[in-house]
Amino acid sequence: MPVNKHMLKEQYQELLDNKPWQEMEDHFNSLPIAGVNPITQIDINTEEWIEFTLDNFDLAQQKWESPKEHYTEYSNKWATINNALGRNEHNTFELNYGMNGDSNEKLKTLLGTENIEKLKAVPDSILMRFIVKMPGHGIAWHQDDAGSYKKKFPNADVSKLKRLWFSVQDWKDGHAFQVSKTVISNWSKGAVYQIPFGLGHASSNFGYTPQYTVSFTGIIND
Repeated sequence: MPVNKHMLKEQYQELLDNKPWQEMEDHFNSLPIAGVNPITQIDINTEEWIEFTLDNFDLAQQKWESPKEHYTEYSNKWATINNALGRNEHNTFELNYGMNGDSNEKLKTLLGTENIEKLKAVPDSILMRFIVKMPGHGIAWHQDDAGSYKKKFPNADVSKLKRLWFSVQDWKDGHAFQVSKTVISNWSKGAVYQIPFGLGHASSNFGYTPQYTVSFTGIIND
């Protein structure tokens, strides 16, 4: 039963008895634990990235945690569980740039050739998702399966892809990102981390300023 602000004792008891999170917890605890450290540093002008969100506001997806048709069966299962536990448009809302119109090409231009070369990425393979989270919102625990990438590039060989993450601003109070069993904070803008496909991760803004981060998917020439 969905949790709401008028929760009854019976609802709480039902939640504790049924433990809808148990399958999810068992799954993610069965996965190998990944070490998480920055793999490189890129150059970022924070003001330009924030200006991008204003100049291209109409190109942003406005989305929140929910099952989606391009998700795998597992991903939709986790989304359904997250919804049952109270994740919704009131606490998982985000502005998400990169899928609509030419926003992905604009983001690659903003990132710049030198940064793309530093990441050793194949330019035509890149999908960037520039995500803005307001205070009180976060991306619920999940694993990536390149669903959005396959939607954008339906003929791509996803076996060659890597997923990277970086912030376009220095760390702020209340901003957190977790990959596997490691919680990341106190980051510097442009510090790049890898998120291995299939591992659990999530992010949260329990601070008082907007959070600006990028999920970057592409072929990386190691």
